[in-house]
Amino acid sequence: MNGWLQDLHYALRQLRKSPGFTLTAALTLAMAIGANAVVFGVMNGLVLRPLDVPEPQSLYSIERVGNQDTSQSYPDYLDLRERNRSFKDLAAYGIPQVGLDAGHGPVATWGLEATGNYFDVMGIQPWLGRFFHASDEHGPNSAPFIVLSYAFWHSQFQDDRSVLGRILQVNKHPFTIIGVAPPTFRGSLVFYSPNFYVPVVNREQVDGVNDLSDRGSRELLQVIGHLKPGVTRPQASADDIPGLAI
Repeated sequence: MNGWLQDLHYALRQLRKSPGFTLTAALTLAMAIGANAVVFGVMNGLVLRPLDVPEPQSLYSIERVGNQDTSQSYPDYLDLRERNRSFKDLAAYGIPQVGLDAGHGPVATWGLEATGNYFDVMGIQPWLGRFFHASDEHGPNSAPFIVLSYAFWHSQFQDDRSVLGRILQVNKHPFTIIGVAPPTFRGSLVFYSPNFYVPVVNREQVDGVNDLSDRGSRELLQVIGHLKPGVTRPQASADDIPGLAI
């Protein structure tokens, strides 16, 4: 131990004598650590953290043929659901950033705005409380409910089970906490972990725009669903609206 301390003191003295070298070494280490963190993030997304949903192998998204664009307007999504013959059901979601105020001032955070059947299509159960469902939707701004991710509930509310029924301000609009997602569920995108989930019918309050009836609003929703047993991907592509692919 004495020898190790002497070596450490000697190294520190040498670093103080060469501040330029010390700065270069520190920057090099920082860049190396940052690169490793990025690599781990990619590996974590691709390999270490697959989507934790039942039957992930049958979960597909729908995109437009040619430009690999996976976004759909809300009317397009409704058409897809109505004409669907290949999926058990279809859900849709978008990614909003909001100012969320739990009583200590608003903080910017990212979440998911989803159709009422989103959690049913994913096939998961809440850790606490309940999820919102299609039966909660009764037109624009009719479902001011919010589901917290487990990680957000743990970090911001210290696992307080009494949060159910509490009112949060989402972009200055009141939303009632109705549930907490299970610990391993991090949404339906591999590289994105939302902190909360809200119904897309409240998009006007969440995003400040009222475009759910606008078929030209293409940058809105991702459409996903589980294929029915026995249905292949080529069959599903042939069954759906022309110009779209699975």
